[in-house]
Amino acid sequence: MNKITPLFLALTLIFASCSSTENDAELLQKNETKLKSYTLKRDANGRYSIDFDVKENTEVNTFKNSDQSNEIVLSEAVQKQAQKHSNNFNLENDLLKIGFLEENNGKKTQITVEDENITFAKKGVTEFLNNYSVTKNEDGTFTLDFQVNENVQTEFIYNDTKEIYEVHLSSGLTKNHNFSRTIEVPQSNILKIDFVNHKYSARSQSEAAVRKPNVVIDDLASSDYF
Repeated sequence: MNKITPLFLALTLIFASCSSTENDAELLQKNETKLKSYTLKRDANGRYSIDFDVKENTEVNTFKNSDQSNEIVLSEAVQKQAQKHSNNFNLENDLLKIGFLEENNGKKTQITVEDENITFAKKGVTEFLNNYSVTKNEDGTFTLDFQVNENVQTEFIYNDTKEIYEVHLSSGLTKNHNFSRTIEVPQSNILKIDFVNHKYSARSQSEAAVRKPNVVIDDLASSDYF
């Protein structure tokens, strides 16, 4: 009996070690972020799209919810899947909602855009901004790229009170049309970007300013979604 005990203990330790390793691997897989990066884009014709990269073995499914929001679900795939994806979306009543849901860890990202349909938009909203994109980088920062039309002055500021990155656009002589900014997410963990269109050159005439398009990106920690 004494000879069996050490062998039994050794086997027990081996099985316990294997079980612990398997549990660690499962936990690591569960906490792994499937979404690597994404880019929200609006082209010169007002069309919206989103390009995104995911980790290997990630299945992607897109759904249209009853409230017209768009949900992109990322889950574990058995077979090898494409890592680069692109979807086109339409504004619904001047709103666009896109959500990423990672099934393995419950992580949720909500993107909300308020903009005017360029087909029906009045001059003053579209005469300044040509196109723009917002990219979520793998290091957690964001990159805002945008192009303005001819004779458009641009001023980029951060509104501390409202925690909003503001791009002020107005008529004026300028040589630069293409701009790029790397921006950090505020402590609220909600990124807000407003393009502020000034109908008149005077910034004091705030009543003429139109805040469109505006973008809100929120990494949700609760179960609330849209």
